Amino acid sequence: MLFRSAYVGGLAEASDDVLRTKKAECAEAENAVSFLRRLAQARLEILEAERERRASGGTVEDLVRDLPRILSGEAGRSGALNTRVSPTEAPALELHWPDGRESLVDDGTLANLPVISDGDLDRALTRLGEFERELSTMRRGLHGVIDALEQELVARQRSEEHTSEL
Repeated sequence: MLFRSAYVGGLAEASDDVLRTKKAECAEAENAVSFLRRLAQARLEILEAERERRASGGTVEDLVRDLPRILSGEAGRSGALNTRVSPTEAPALELHWPDGRESLVDDGTLANLPVISDGDLDRALTRLGEFERELSTMRRGLHGVIDALEQELVARQRSEEHTSEL
C-alpha cells in the first residue's frame, strides 16, 4: 500500500518532527487522491446520466439542463461534512500513473458525448469505475497511515503529560 512501509515502519524511533513531516506528506497525498476521486465520481455520474439519456431518448440539451441535479447528488460520494480532509482548492501534489490513468478524469470524453459510440461510453464507464475504486482503496490506505502517525504523536504527548505530572 502507498506509503505503508516507509511511513509506518519504525515510528517509535522517529522524532516528533519526522512524524509531523510524514503526516503532512501523507495528508498532501490524501488530498491529491481525494481530489482525483471526486473528479472521477463526478465524471461517472455524468457518463451514467448520458447512458440513461440515450436509453430514454432525451437530448443533449436535456443532459446539460440536468447537470446541476446530477452533480449535486451524493451517490457514491462522501458529503462535505464527512470528508477527512476538506481543502478549499486543488491539491499542490500531482499524481501520475505509469499508464496515464489519471487522464481519465480530464480527457475529451465529456466534450464529445454526443458523438461517442455506446461501446466507447461503456468502456469509459468501466475504466473510470475501476480507477475510482483504485483511488478509494488508496485513500483508505492513506487514512490508515495518517491514523498510525497521529496515534504515535498522541501517545507521545500523553506520555510527556504523564511524565510531567509525576
